[in-house]
Amino acid sequence: MFGSVPRRCQSLAGANRTASLDAGPSGGVLSLGMEGKGTLDGAHGPTGAARFMRFVVERRVWVLAAWAVAAAMAAVGVARLEFATAPSSFLDRLSPEWNFYQGSLERFGGDEIVVVALEADAPFAPDVLADVARLTREFQVLPGVRRVDSLSTVPIVRVRPDGVLDLSPALPADFPPASAPEARARLADAVRAAIAHDRIVPGSLVSEDGRTLALNVLLAEDAGENQAAIVEAAYAAVEGRRGWVSGVPVYEHRVGESTRTEILTFVPVTLVLMGLLLWLGFGSAVALAVPAMTSGLGAWLILGLMGMLGEPITLTGMILPSVLLALGCAYVMHLLIAARGIRGHEALVAALAPVTLPVAISGLTTAVGFFAIMTVPIDAIRTLGVYGGVGVLLVSAVALTVAPAVLAGFPLAAARQPVHDWVRGRLGPGLLAWLVRRRVVVILAWAALLLGSAVGTARIRVETDAVRWWPPGSEMRTHYDEIRDRLSGISPMNVLIETSGERRAIAPEVLSRVDALATYIAGLPNVGKVLSVADPLRQLHGEYIGDPAQPLPEGERLVSQYLLLLDSVDPVHDAITLDRYSTNVLIRTDDNGSRALLDVAEAAEAWWAEHGAPDFTAQTTGIMFEFARSEEAIAWGQIRGLSLALLAIGTILLVLFRDARVAAIALVPNVASLSVIYGFMGFAGVPLDGGTVCMGSLALGIAVDDTIHVVSGYRLRRAGGASARAALDETFGHVLPALIFTTVAISLGFMALALSEFLLTRNLGLVTAVVVAICLVADTTLLPAVLLGDADESDRSDERDV
Repeated sequence: MFGSVPRRCQSLAGANRTASLDAGPSGGVLSLGMEGKGTLDGAHGPTGAARFMRFVVERRVWVLAAWAVAAAMAAVGVARLEFATAPSSFLDRLSPEWNFYQGSLERFGGDEIVVVALEADAPFAPDVLADVARLTREFQVLPGVRRVDSLSTVPIVRVRPDGVLDLSPALPADFPPASAPEARARLADAVRAAIAHDRIVPGSLVSEDGRTLALNVLLAEDAGENQAAIVEAAYAAVEGRRGWVSGVPVYEHRVGESTRTEILTFVPVTLVLMGLLLWLGFGSAVALAVPAMTSGLGAWLILGLMGMLGEPITLTGMILPSVLLALGCAYVMHLLIAARGIRGHEALVAALAPVTLPVAISGLTTAVGFFAIMTVPIDAIRTLGVYGGVGVLLVSAVALTVAPAVLAGFPLAAARQPVHDWVRGRLGPGLLAWLVRRRVVVILAWAALLLGSAVGTARIRVETDAVRWWPPGSEMRTHYDEIRDRLSGISPMNVLIETSGERRAIAPEVLSRVDALATYIAGLPNVGKVLSVADPLRQLHGEYIGDPAQPLPEGERLVSQYLLLLDSVDPVHDAITLDRYSTNVLIRTDDNGSRALLDVAEAAEAWWAEHGAPDFTAQTTGIMFEFARSEEAIAWGQIRGLSLALLAIGTILLVLFRDARVAAIALVPNVASLSVIYGFMGFAGVPLDGGTVCMGSLALGIAVDDTIHVVSGYRLRRAGGASARAALDETFGHVLPALIFTTVAISLGFMALALSEFLLTRNLGLVTAVVVAICLVADTTLLPAVLLGDADESDRSDERDV
């Protein structure tokens, strides 16, 4: 409740201790927490902001020199800056599940594979078989490769007529040369016959029609810097032919390549957009140079800090330079508007002092928005929160020091500004007149919009599919789809079954339950292939007893003997440990989406809890499961981060306005805007993922700046005795041009991200740009309507009291 002047604002009408306005040539700029009204000196001497600005202006050479030294030091860090834009930066590495996954790697080996698929016109074409044999040899010797599974390496379990176990692969390593076509044809027929009853190769290494053959290149845990060479070798293998490459290492390599290019695109695009906006608003070379210098310096400093601390640029961190450039330009615009037409150092100090605290508060609330997303336990997002928040504070500090220092030497000439004049003279008064007539309609319209948004919000999906970060028709997405359609899925996931007692996993009743679990999982939607230790055991036992049904061997002793025979086969150790106490069900899914993967995991664990061996536990893990599970952490992190941002920004507003009701009203347009954008996301099918998860907190921190300007100006004028309409009219005339230009600047900075090849980055940029614009609409429609309604209620309350 703001109250009427005689009863509630008498303390503000005199000394004006909480806010002031610059009434100079700029047309007025809000000042918070300043003494005096439109003056350099208050009733008790110069204000803190005035003293700060006088220090900057009088010691401008030293100020600029200090920042130049900082920029030179940052150059060392920028030179060391590295990129770590792999999707793995979205993994939750602080959880017990991640530790469990790391333990599974030690027992069963890594599950990150590069799939190379080759297609021929005819099934088991000799030329393609020869290529499989050749490529297998070439990949096996590459540094960082742990194993290559192909027709020429994976053993086919057979028993010769003399009873000797034959574990040779279907395809010999030395394929007959092209000069022996008949030998090639016979060998192709032999390969087809060898895998006809195999339980492992079909679907994994050979398509159902026999025309597509694959190599699964398994990477060593320490592949590291060799990973790029392996991926490039895979692409070279399919160059100029019908072939495809996919897998998690491929995503990581391609994302890294693309983001390096994109970050070099975002920055110049942002600078061009900011330049056009500044020229439109000011038409001055000084107005172009000052924001570019200050925002560029702020972005340079945070990149230098990251480099010095060894913090790489992640997939989400790549947005920082563009966003900081846009925010820096927005902060400097307030200073430029105040300094337009001002000459002389004292006059400049008097003009800029009232702007100092609003810009500082803008930087603080935006930094709070960044810091709030640190609650998400994902490395890439947490890094964005830390360095984004620090970067915003740096940019605002640079804006409040470098810009005044430069303007002291190169004043901004006064010029006719038709856009400003139109906003101030026509748009503001026209909008307010319409709001006065339609206040109830505006509030009801927003209420209806929020009601509809609630329905859309309920439809929001928490989903990330790394494949769909690329647009339809892109190489990455096409290769994944082609392999998925021909083979049995390439998204790996595992279910580890471990004893909690003394029994081993090869006990008959345990082994039969493992086999039943694998059968159950194979029948779930989106599952392409499931293998367990039961598969080679079935095949071996069926060969020895001559039973094509391939039943499970009976008795732990017989199973143990069979496994001794199979221990020489490396792939067997993917499914069971040497001590036989732990076993692994290997899953390949056809859907890479996080929700689909979690559905499979939950179904598998629920089945084992009901039907599994009582002294054994089943837990899902694997690299793709970790990606999927991290999405749950992102969703809860969004809730925690947004709640923290609301609490922190609400506290700032409470300290600023010293009135809980005013602080609550100031949050209304911002919360309403976020509700609208979440509703839109739900209706439009835009998921809450590693990119859009940052949107709520960031947008809230950025957009509340507009609210502060409107509410503070309104309260100040009401304290001076103005009616509610007159207070809003004068406030709009003073702040609306700056609010529109800064909102456009910030929105353009985020919209530059729409040029990204990745839907993850594109969605973050577009959604945040839209919500910032919606916040401006709410601040100029919903907020004034609420203020007018609150004023009417206060006036009626005063009349009743009298």
